[in-house]
Amino acid sequence: HIRTAPPLTRAGCLGRCSRIVAPVVSGRLALASSRRSPPRSTHAPTRGPRRHVGFHSLLASSSDVMASEDEHDGGSSHGGFEEDSMVLKILIAATAAGSIIGKGGSTINEFQVASGARIQLSRNGETFPGTTDRVISLGGPVEAILGALHMMIEKLTQDGENMVEGEPRVRVVVPNASCGAVIGKGGATIRHFQEDSGADIKLSSQDRMLPGVTDRVLTVTGDAANVLRAIANVATALSEDEGYLPHARRPSAFLSSSPGPAPGGGGARGRGREPRPGEVTVTVAVPDEHIGAVLGKGGRTISEIQVASGVRIKVSDRGDFIPGTRNRSVTLFGTEQGTRAAQALLAQKLSNPGPL
Repeated sequence: HIRTAPPLTRAGCLGRCSRIVAPVVSGRLALASSRRSPPRSTHAPTRGPRRHVGFHSLLASSSDVMASEDEHDGGSSHGGFEEDSMVLKILIAATAAGSIIGKGGSTINEFQVASGARIQLSRNGETFPGTTDRVISLGGPVEAILGALHMMIEKLTQDGENMVEGEPRVRVVVPNASCGAVIGKGGATIRHFQEDSGADIKLSSQDRMLPGVTDRVLTVTGDAANVLRAIANVATALSEDEGYLPHARRPSAFLSSSPGPAPGGGGARGRGREPRPGEVTVTVAVPDEHIGAVLGKGGRTISEIQVASGVRIKVSDRGDFIPGTRNRSVTLFGTEQGTRAAQALLAQKLSNPGPL
C-alpha cells in the first residue's frame, strides 16, 4: 500500500516511476526530452537597482510608461528555466510545503539530486492567483520531472498532505492556450487519459479565471501510480504543443501577501520581500488617503495589477509611513519592463479609481 512505501531512494523511487510511465514516455516524448541543452551560465545574477518614484511623478509619467510598453513584445524571464527541455508547474498547499522543503532544504535537495530535475518553490506568501497554494516549478527532461514528482507524491502521501478522501491529488498549472492539447476534439484526449490511467482528471473552467490570469488548473486524483501515469500523459501532450514551453518558462504570476509583520511593525521589511537576483526594485510613494485605490475591494485591484504586470507588490502596513510624510510605500519587485507596466497601471488606477 502506498502509505507503507519503502524509503525514498534513487533506485527504488525512480525504478517504480519508470515502470509506471515507461509505456507513456516513448516516441516523440523521449526524443523531445533527450535534446541536449546548451551549457548553463556560470555567472551569478546580480541584484538590480532600487528606484524611488513620487506620487505626482508617477501620474505625470503614466502616458510615457504606457507608450514605452507598447514598444515591447513580451517580457523577459528570470525564472531560471530557459535552458530546460521541459517545465511543469504544480500547486501545493502552503501547509504542505514543509514536507517538500525538509529541514534546511534537505528534502528538496535530495529530490533534485536523485531525479536530476530542477525544483523551485515559490516563496512563502507567494500564491497562485485565486488560491492559497504555492507553486512548484519542475525543470529538466520529462523523465526527470516525473521522477521528482513521484518522490513528492510519495512524501506527501506519507505525511498525509495533498490528499482527498485518502488519495493523492496533484494540480498542474496549464496555460489556457495549451488546454486544447489536453482536452482534444470533443474532449476525446482527456477522456483517453482518464481511461488509460484510471485517475480522475478535471480541468478548471475558463469562466472562473481571474482577470489577467492566463493559466488554468488541471486536478488529477487517484492512486499514486494512476496519478503519475495521468500526468505522464498530460506532459506528453503539452510537450508536443508548440506554445506550451515558451509560456511555462516564463515566471509565474504570484499574488504576494505578507506572512506576518516583521519585528517593529515594518511591513515592507518582512521576510520574502527582498528582491530576487536580476530583479529591479521600485518604490512608489502614495498618500495614505489614496492607498484604497491601489488595494481595491478585498485586495482585488492590487492582485490584478500583479497578475497583469508579472511583478510582486508590497504595500507598507497601515501607519507605517515614509519618514517625514503621510505617504505609504508601494514597492514593486520584478523585471524592468514589469515594474514599468505596474507603474502605468498604478497611475491609471490613481487617476481613475474605476475598474482596472
